[in-house]
Amino acid sequence: MSIFRPKSWRKSKYLSTPGPNFTIDNGLGTPDIPPATPYTIHGSTSSSHHNKSTARTSVKVSTNIPPNAPPAYAPTSPVDGFRDKSGEDPLEILKEYDTVFLIDDSSSMKGRRWTEARTSLMGVADIAARYDQDGIDVKFLNSRKEGNGLITGNQVMQLFEAVKPSGATPTGQRLENILREYMISLERGNRTSGMFSRSPGVKPLNLIIITDGAPTDDPESVIITFAKRLDKGEFPLSQVGIQFLQVGDDPSAKEALQELDDGLSDKHDIRDMVDTVPYCGQELTAEMIVKTLIGGVNRRMDRKA
Repeated sequence: MSIFRPKSWRKSKYLSTPGPNFTIDNGLGTPDIPPATPYTIHGSTSSSHHNKSTARTSVKVSTNIPPNAPPAYAPTSPVDGFRDKSGEDPLEILKEYDTVFLIDDSSSMKGRRWTEARTSLMGVADIAARYDQDGIDVKFLNSRKEGNGLITGNQVMQLFEAVKPSGATPTGQRLENILREYMISLERGNRTSGMFSRSPGVKPLNLIIITDGAPTDDPESVIITFAKRLDKGEFPLSQVGIQFLQVGDDPSAKEALQELDDGLSDKHDIRDMVDTVPYCGQELTAEMIVKTLIGGVNRRMDRKA
């Protein structure tokens, strides 16, 4: 299944799959609220190895949240706090992107770090969904479970409760899978599009990776390969952005991620499409949320760090 077809295609496909229905009670107590757009959480029923096909199960979840309701979970800072001195909202750029979160669910993420990852994602998910009506997608390094079209922090919590951290940190392998699938759709659309048009239906990708440690494989080579591929195809510099949000304070992890942020572009003469942000359980301020959500696609935010 391609995650980079238009989102309406993705949702209609999964929602056509028979499965039990679940309703999340948002505590509003209003019986006349029309059902909101459902989202899906699905996963495998067998091995989590990336190179093996696995059976997939899907469930349809109706949130029953009215269109204009406030989010079920919200960080301290209101949306107005994201506006800069000129009154502009830097997060408006998110409307142009598909936002995908890739979560480190390795064994080192157990306990406090898993809680930090969940808390940080709950905060940014509510905000990101305000700019993307299709919601966000959440995937994991090891688990085959994933959520598509999530729009509230409560939905993120439900997904996290279904995943137990275990295994290694195959950041490079998972990153390669996602970027390869995206590039196939992007290049196919580019070949069939007319003059001055780019890949209709394939939005730019904003990939945010939440991790606590240094990868057990080689994401650097993956990033270099796909950066060169994007350069060769003369795609816009903003076509793909990769943001690493580090939870915990592992110095070796910080060094490894910082190298991906600062060293690749000049060293290999490629586009700069990587940014990193540390998170150690502190309050999610407006500035941190903005940098997390658009640091990988807005180089001005990266330079301000």
